[in-house]
Amino acid sequence: MRCQEIKTSTQIQKDARKNFEELVGDKLQHGSVVDMLLAAIGNEETSVYQEIDNNRTPHVWSSLTGDRLDNTGVMLNLPRKTNESDQNYRFRLMRWVTANEASNERAINDALLLPRYSSNIQFVPMTKGCGTATCYVIPKTYGEQDIKNALVEAKEIVEKTASPSLYVEYIIPKIMGVKFQIYLSVDEKADPATIKKNLSAKILEYVNNIAPNDFLEVGQINKIGILEQDVNYFSVLSVMIDGKTTDSLKILQGLDTKFLFDEIIWSGDE
Repeated sequence: MRCQEIKTSTQIQKDARKNFEELVGDKLQHGSVVDMLLAAIGNEETSVYQEIDNNRTPHVWSSLTGDRLDNTGVMLNLPRKTNESDQNYRFRLMRWVTANEASNERAINDALLLPRYSSNIQFVPMTKGCGTATCYVIPKTYGEQDIKNALVEAKEIVEKTASPSLYVEYIIPKIMGVKFQIYLSVDEKADPATIKKNLSAKILEYVNNIAPNDFLEVGQINKIGILEQDVNYFSVLSVMIDGKTTDSLKILQGLDTKFLFDEIIWSGDE
């Protein structure tokens, strides 16, 4: 909706005179005390209108001038140069904001949130020195076309946010299959096959959704099993990552690797 134009003191006085004459049912004599009072009120209300107009859109760059533009520059730590015009200073401020956002790790990672083709995209600066970075892209699925779509999407997002001079590598993390050997004992009235199916689904969800630079925790797997209904005993006997058995209770998933659930070798109740 279009904002109403500011009333001048003459217009305010004219409207006030009209309202007054309608209320008293008589014409107001020009130059009378009441007429002069309405003129004074009109002048004051014009100042109020102007101040409201000056403050109604303080966020609009194109409307900033004078002291308001200077105050914005102080906030952004970029003061006005001596005798610099509003037009030049406004342009320099806008360019500074854009340049400050470019190659800013937080700004780039914010832009990479909620991608369409990836479950996660992690931007890491200075992986090969100054002016370089690496983008670790985890596709939602690992089909050939899905990987291609995820890489193209990541590149398009980064190029819109980062400085053109920044060299970025785009890497699909190495898949690391995760196998478990688990001892399970269930209530004699329960169906072991159904419980195993439910547990496998929950463990798969946990493993496949571990975030980059986070840990796979054996304790969390045991917690999933113990909390399952009709389970009497549950214990992870061993964990195998990419074909190698580990006795660690916390296994780090680095940026360049991706844990994917493989299978569970069950022992105990059959």
